[in-house]
Amino acid sequence: MEIWKEVYKGIIPEDVYKTWITNSEEGGLDIELRGNTYHVIIKFGHASAIRILDEGIVQEGVYSDEEISKYKNDNFMNYIYELKDGEFGKELEKISAGFLDTEDIRHYVIITDNYNIDIITEWEPDLKVSNIQ
Repeated sequence: MEIWKEVYKGIIPEDVYKTWITNSEEGGLDIELRGNTYHVIIKFGHASAIRILDEGIVQEGVYSDEEISKYKNDNFMNYIYELKDGEFGKELEKISAGFLDTEDIRHYVIITDNYNIDIITEWEPDLKVSNIQ
């Protein structure tokens, strides 16, 4: 059963963010949220997998309806969640032929105004928030 948990609660301030994603072998995965007032950099390091879905196509059927409804009422104000037993992690476990040990991975989802970004990684992200005004 899929379970969502708010992580880094209160660290990412409310703003209208545009999303910038950089992923490279050398630098790993960086997700930047650039808002009117704040700039947030989330560094994941090496990610085993990422999935980027347009927000308009993923509100039903991709995630647990019960879990998503808990956070939808406040417009996903936490922005970053950690999932346990999510379908994306399960799918990767199936196709990795045992190379992806699900005990050692973390499944995060970042929800912005335009995207749902799933990240599968062994690492906790490093968050940096700066005021741009």
